[in-house]
Amino acid sequence: RSFSRLFLKDAPYQTGADRVEEIESMADEKEVQVVRIPKQGMSRMIGEGTHQGVCLEATKRRAEPLILDDISQAVELDLERPPVWLVLNEVQDPMNFGAILRSSYYLGVDRIIASSNNSCPLTPVVSKASSGAMEVQTVYSMDDIPALLQTLSSAGWTVVGTVAAMDDKANTVVCGDFSLSGPTVVVLGSEGNGLSAELENMCSTMVTIRPGRELHPGIDSLNVSVATGILLH
Repeated sequence: RSFSRLFLKDAPYQTGADRVEEIESMADEKEVQVVRIPKQGMSRMIGEGTHQGVCLEATKRRAEPLILDDISQAVELDLERPPVWLVLNEVQDPMNFGAILRSSYYLGVDRIIASSNNSCPLTPVVSKASSGAMEVQTVYSMDDIPALLQTLSSAGWTVVGTVAAMDDKANTVVCGDFSLSGPTVVVLGSEGNGLSAELENMCSTMVTIRPGRELHPGIDSLNVSVATGILLH
């Protein structure tokens, strides 16, 4: 994306002054206009968000749309290790989405694909929650997630679904017992409902995270971003 203006608060920085000077120098190198405004003015401009006296005005970031032809070409890539893709179906919370992007980037996920419908867009909140990971990796979107999984399965990929610890599902293994032996796609569902029955039926394996205690009803699963980090690791 492109950047137009860098806003800095028009007051001394109590901490991180050296870092702010570095950011300002980078803006000058990129010919991005630097504007100093009062802290209260920056707070009004950002609204309900928080800041550390630094705000960058940029064009919107959007997920790259995918079609099945794109997938057919990608699955034929010859990588040094088995590729791991992550599919997010209707993950809507921006904080969760951002945290998932950060973990995925750190742990080496090769491609992230979010459902086009009922999914969180790539917003400033997502970028902040990802600690910048959203800015350095491509996030894809696709309308037909079932068709995507069918294409990957037909190409020999392992399709791995996720399930809460208390659910009694066939072909379920504890994540620590699952070994990566070939191209794999991990599918995660929405925060409230998890995977739909249609997507579950397309998974060759279901994985779960074993709890460390007996769980109360209603507290039988982890936050989707926390679960993603554990599963990918």
